[in-house]
Amino acid sequence: MTTVLTADAVRRSMINCSKGDAKRMTVVDAVVGTDLDEVEFVGWHDPRMPQRAYLVTVHEGVVTGVLLRPAAGGGGVRRTAMCALCRTTHTDGDVTLYTAPKAGAAGRDGNSVGTYVCDDLACPTTTRLERKPSPSVMPDLSLPVAERVAGLRVRIDGFLAAVRGREDAA
Repeated sequence: MTTVLTADAVRRSMINCSKGDAKRMTVVDAVVGTDLDEVEFVGWHDPRMPQRAYLVTVHEGVVTGVLLRPAAGGGGVRRTAMCALCRTTHTDGDVTLYTAPKAGAAGRDGNSVGTYVCDDLACPTTTRLERKPSPSVMPDLSLPVAERVAGLRVRIDGFLAAVRGREDAA
């Protein structure tokens, strides 16, 4: 099964926002045509709504998307931080706490889950070493690429299970 993304498929995949929110989201050109069989997820910031980002992946055999919001605050001193998904350390602080409203009634009641993620949401690229490590961006090189990719998949599935409110969420 090929899972090449279209803008409509992305909008239909969203599990934690209203149909109206999904309709208003900006699906950037770089997302359309992405084959989710070749990457663990695709993530992007909404150019028209800077306080929104999106992440789309295949979860439990279904294309699944979530709305993310960067935590309020920021500013101040940038510190070394590690992305919870790809386990890349950024010494320049380019990691953000993103929150995702929970799916369904829990989300409508204001419940959310959060995790620290690379600001640019490019974890698959970093994990596969498709962008060169630098003094400020240091992926965990102690594992082979295949194991890093498998770990990223497990962690993204755990995050989505938490968004869905599953008991088995990590």
